[in-house]
Amino acid sequence: MALFAARILGATFVVLGVSMLVLTWGSYRRDLGILREGLHAEGTVVKKEFLAASDDSDFVLVYAFTPQGGERQEHRRNISKELWKRLRPGDRIQVQYGRTDPRRSFPEGHGVTSLGLALFLSVVLVFLTLIGGVALLGRAAPVAPEPPPPSS
Repeated sequence: MALFAARILGATFVVLGVSMLVLTWGSYRRDLGILREGLHAEGTVVKKEFLAASDDSDFVLVYAFTPQGGERQEHRRNISKELWKRLRPGDRIQVQYGRTDPRRSFPEGHGVTSLGLALFLSVVLVFLTLIGGVALLGRAAPVAPEPPPPSS
């Protein structure tokens, strides 16, 4: 029974690790594609939000823009504290968005998934996958019964 549970846990770690690894690099490649081939539009800051937590805070910008030949889009994005402090509702910003998918957008210069973050997550996720692989493919050695004590 313990071997079955270890295999289930191992398979879960492998699937989770590989899935998150694919999602991390997919996000990084998508953002680079927007930088290289994306389109630009003028957007407007709709509002700013500050989400405070005991261990971290998020600075969120809600902005709107109209892509070429499309309908008005409204998005929210975590941004740096410095940019958040500088902008006010109603300010104009430049927005970069995906040529084929305007729902993928970010304020110009403030939205790319960083290479450092992608690499860090990759190391953690590969480690998670390896742990899962060991649990999934490891062999369980049977426990040998203790020999009876020698009689005197």
